[in-house]
Formats: sequence, structure tokens, C-alpha cells
Amino acid sequence: MNKKNITRHKILDSAWLLFLNQGYEQTSTRQIANNAGVATGTVFSHFENKIDLLKAGMHQQIGTIIMQSKETDVQHSPRLKLHHYAQPLFEFYCSNIEFSKILISDMIWQTEFFELQINDFKALLFSEQPQFDDIKASIMMDCYFMTIISGLNQTTPDPKKMLRMLMNKIAII
Repeated sequence: MNKKNITRHKILDSAWLLFLNQGYEQTSTRQIANNAGVATGTVFSHFENKIDLLKAGMHQQIGTIIMQSKETDVQHSPRLKLHHYAQPLFEFYCSNIEFSKILISDMIWQTEFFELQINDFKALLFSEQPQFDDIKASIMMDCYFMTIISGLNQTTPDPKKMLRMLMNKIAII
């Protein structure tokens, strides 16, 4: 890994740690820079703004969850694969409500940041099917994201209830 990537990872790791410990709103880019041992300008040379740091951190965490879930994935149908992957993802979203709400609200209007990850997830759901069904995969993703939005808007978000809600929606497709 080159020096630029090492610095980027230090900034991202510092930001994620501070976000977890202090909350997103309470964390400043100056604190992130100090914690990473870099100048504030260096933070902005890697990330345009604080929301981009959060998105990159969430993207990294979600990617890790998906990779870990792949190791135990024995499902063949897209519906069962979605159940398998949604469970740990819903647990993550519910454990990180503040970040998840910020991410989802930003994602509604700026989907391009997560587009590759979403397309990879859709392909993963259909990886053992003879043919990729983009319409069905897109509908499944719509149900998935609407379940996240609905679940995170509950007084006490519950990943198990969210999973049941998602699977009830998917059963109709």
C-alpha cells in the first residue's frame, strides 16, 4: 500500500473511531485530523467533507459484513440469500442508528457513491441462478431499503422485526 492510501486509511480509521465514541455531529474534521496525526487540509485532500468520511466508513463496514457473511452463505435462492445477508446488515444498521439515518438520507439523493456496492449485492443474490433477473433484483433492493427506512424510524429499531418485514414483502414477489 502506498503512502497516500496509508494516510487515507489512517484518516478513515480515526474518523470511524471518533464517530463511534463521540457521535457524528459531535466530531469535527479537526479532531479527525489530530487523531490521525495529519493536518486538517490533508483530511480534505482525501475526503471532500465529513459526510464523505461517514459514507466511506459505512461502505467499509458494510463491505466487511458482506464478506464475512459470504463465508457462511450456503443458500441458493435469491430470497434466502437476501435473508442471510440482511440479518447481519440490519443488526449493524440498528446498532449504528445515527450513522445509518444520515447515510440513508444522503443515499436517497446521491446514489452513485453506493451504486457499485448495490449492484454487486444484487449480483450476489442471483449468483447461483442460471440467469440474472435485474427487475427482480431491483425490486428486492427496493424492499430492502424501504425496510431499513421503516425499521430505523421505529422508536426502538429491531433487526428481527425488520427481517420479518422484509421477508414478508419478498414473499409477495
